[in-house]
Amino acid sequence: MAVRLPIALVLAFLLTGVLFWVLWLLIHVSAEVGDARTAARIEFTRLRRDTDVQSKREEKARPERPAQAPSAPRMSRVSVGPATESVQMLAPSVDVRGALQRISVNVGGSDRDVIPLVRIEPEYPNRAANRGIEGWVLVQFTITPAGTVKDAKVVDAAPKGYFEESALKAIGKWRYNPKIEGGVAVERRGIQMVLRFQLGS
Repeated sequence: MAVRLPIALVLAFLLTGVLFWVLWLLIHVSAEVGDARTAARIEFTRLRRDTDVQSKREEKARPERPAQAPSAPRMSRVSVGPATESVQMLAPSVDVRGALQRISVNVGGSDRDVIPLVRIEPEYPNRAANRGIEGWVLVQFTITPAGTVKDAKVVDAAPKGYFEESALKAIGKWRYNPKIEGGVAVERRGIQMVLRFQLGS
């Protein structure tokens, strides 16, 4: 144990000295090589030639006209089949005779009765159309001073349970010129209308 320690110290010093000597050689050799090299210096100047200044007018771009005008597309005619005929057959009719008998217009005075402006045809219910059922609905309603319909109710219908909802929905969209009494718009109550639902032949 006493012999190993001095030997290890001597070897360590020798190894360290060799390493420093190798590093010194590397640095010395690289310095000499760097001095021996002469850097080639390249100088160049860029020659720029003056260009002649020419004034250019900006010409307005003119749209080019096509040589030949495009031909208008031709519409193909579609033959009417059974589907469109069935749609036309499902238009219900509105019987306005009874209503016109109850609605009179006083021409020449300041008073007048209601005048229909907009009447939306009711939709034919699919359930009735699929079963080929026809019928009618008697509806009673009130026309407000603004010309709208309120308090619409079904008085009678045949057959029941098919056309009432469609009739009420359509009449709710109707518009009138209101009744005038003494130059003032008033309500017109108790108007009855028959809406008939018929399949075309």
